[in-house]
Amino acid sequence: MPGFTEILNKFNICPKRGFLPSNDPLLKLPNCCQKWETLASNLSAYINAGILREKVDELPIIENPELNTQAELERAMLLLSCFAHAYVHSPPESRKYIPASIALPWVKVAKELGRKPILSHSSVVLNNWRRLDLERPIQLDNLATLLQFHGGLDESWFYLVTVEIEQVGAKAIPLVLETIDSLEKEDFSKAKNCLDQVNLILSDLTAVLKRMYESCDPHIFYLRVRPFLASFEAIEYRGTGLPPQNHHGGSAAQSSLLQFFDAAFGIEYENRHTKEYLQLMRHHMPHQHAAFLSYIEKTTCIRSKASKNKAFEKAFKASIELLIAFRNEHLKMVALYIMKQAKQSQSEAKGTGGTNPMVFLKSVRNQNEDLVQGLLNKKD
Repeated sequence: MPGFTEILNKFNICPKRGFLPSNDPLLKLPNCCQKWETLASNLSAYINAGILREKVDELPIIENPELNTQAELERAMLLLSCFAHAYVHSPPESRKYIPASIALPWVKVAKELGRKPILSHSSVVLNNWRRLDLERPIQLDNLATLLQFHGGLDESWFYLVTVEIEQVGAKAIPLVLETIDSLEKEDFSKAKNCLDQVNLILSDLTAVLKRMYESCDPHIFYLRVRPFLASFEAIEYRGTGLPPQNHHGGSAAQSSLLQFFDAAFGIEYENRHTKEYLQLMRHHMPHQHAAFLSYIEKTTCIRSKASKNKAFEKAFKASIELLIAFRNEHLKMVALYIMKQAKQSQSEAKGTGGTNPMVFLKSVRNQNEDLVQGLLNKKD
């Protein structure tokens, strides 16, 4: 395997930040996009006052904004995605179209980035934060969101806990690459040491996920945050000439980090719908990150070599069990934040990605459990 830094650079992955951008997200676009910035600074106020659509309708069409860097494109993608979702999903009733003032530049920016014109994890999490103190690290007590819908602590906490998950998990990426490299050299002792460190990080990820309960109330999430993240169904992107569009909304399945562990550990999903959905979610990731997942799937030897060394196999089994623990916690969270709230409000329990979240997440968790069971039942 080539040098780890070379691999990560090739796929635009930061050795210290993982799938988060290597530089903090941009705080402001060039002057040509000042109208967008003005709308962004008042987005929550306009939504809460019930005049968001009126303000969007007043926007001029900036069809070809001068966006010259990746950071500028990502900032534009975040703003335009939030504007569009606010326009479509603002209460009391959804709209079935996006005006040309948003749709035209949004489709172009999305194409430049190689993603779908929809609000995704790549925008609302990976590029929707700033550090309060630039001398301090990326962690919950030093972060604020750049853009929200209704606004408030519950919404920002939902995004920022996920940012911290990405940051904590980032440390595992070079370690996994080193594990694979060590296995290729038949150095099982070093491979086990690396995987033991990965397992500590996997445990930390579940601890960070549990922090969601601290400041994101399930009822507020369900009624005030979740609706804006929902999928688009037969939405007209006016001025683009495109037919009505269907796109999946923001989903944890769009996190390259979670799919990275599946790819590295050789977890193959036999359920056709689960497998197809996870592959589809890669179109919502930064394209270089999606390419990295394909690369890892082709080069990993962790699962195939695990049986050659008992100590390493034990560490690998622990890895899968820790992934199961994370996914069980996620299932508990979905049950509380979506299923219970849907029952209480007598509404349909559908995830923001457009699937039944319990069915999907149980399928993912069960495949992990099957792998562990296979390891337990393996004959010596």
